[in-house]
Amino acid sequence: MSIESAILGFIFDIDNWAKDSLVNNMNYPAVKIETDLVYDESNPVVCTMDLLWNPDSKKYDKYPVVLNVHGGGWIIGDKMNSIGMCKQFADGGCFVVNINYGMPEKANPFFEKNDPKKSHGKEYLWPVQAHHIYAAMKWIAANADKYNLDLKNVFISGDSAGSHLAAVGATFNSNPEYAKILGLPEEMPFKLKGSLQFCGFYNLDTFWGFDMKKIPIARTMLRDLMGRKDPENDPSYKFTNPIPFVTEKYPRAMIISGKNDVMTHGQSDLFQMRLADLGKNYVRYNSEALLSLHDYQILSFLKCARDCMAAASAFIDETVQKF
Repeated sequence: MSIESAILGFIFDIDNWAKDSLVNNMNYPAVKIETDLVYDESNPVVCTMDLLWNPDSKKYDKYPVVLNVHGGGWIIGDKMNSIGMCKQFADGGCFVVNINYGMPEKANPFFEKNDPKKSHGKEYLWPVQAHHIYAAMKWIAANADKYNLDLKNVFISGDSAGSHLAAVGATFNSNPEYAKILGLPEEMPFKLKGSLQFCGFYNLDTFWGFDMKKIPIARTMLRDLMGRKDPENDPSYKFTNPIPFVTEKYPRAMIISGKNDVMTHGQSDLFQMRLADLGKNYVRYNSEALLSLHDYQILSFLKCARDCMAAASAFIDETVQKF
């Protein structure tokens, strides 16, 4: 790991720590949480999840499912960093499967709670993250009867880099060609009904119109994700961008952005244009609030975050009922 990686990791860890100290204090008394269950027995250390749901919810006969993928620049973070938005999904009547996944070797020893070393390793390079998402889909299918889950209404969600991975998951779930390219089975455990993509990256080549690989922060993330100093020369690098593989079979999507999110400026527009070109039914949500910074929806004490999550719940309800 480079000094650049260590510095970036430290900055991300501080951000995760600060968010955790605020988000985890938000109380949703109706929501039950089971933590650190295993969704893939072949890797019980890394492939863990939290389950969140409201046992008393009568909103649906069966629970719609939200498979959530945390952010962190593909190189850092933990499922606990998404707990605020997951609690709100569950409070709204969904069953949430909030997963950890493998990330590259950890660059620094700080904030172990918010970025556990066990989730990192030299072997967890792209596209292993897609394989872990697929394993979580298999777990959902295998446990649908146990938890009364509606496999006709499964959604995938993610924030920041997790939004990119959610888009990757929705793309390989709906396009067998892309699944095959990533080394996954072409047959899926179920077909996703929807995708909720919060403040995401989608085209890893561009950042504000510049070459992403020439910008220090972005360059570090890509180098670590691919495990090499020249990520663009890795044969699998071009498949990090799911947009060209999005087809008319892509699930109904909600693309969420913030007016003042400078981290992913323009990225939601790129994904929206692809969906529009395909004639897909989608929802675009862009907060105009002053505090609509990157990943604002995680900070559930903010009004703009609650408004965003209310819109996300409305999107799920509409998709379940009408599509």
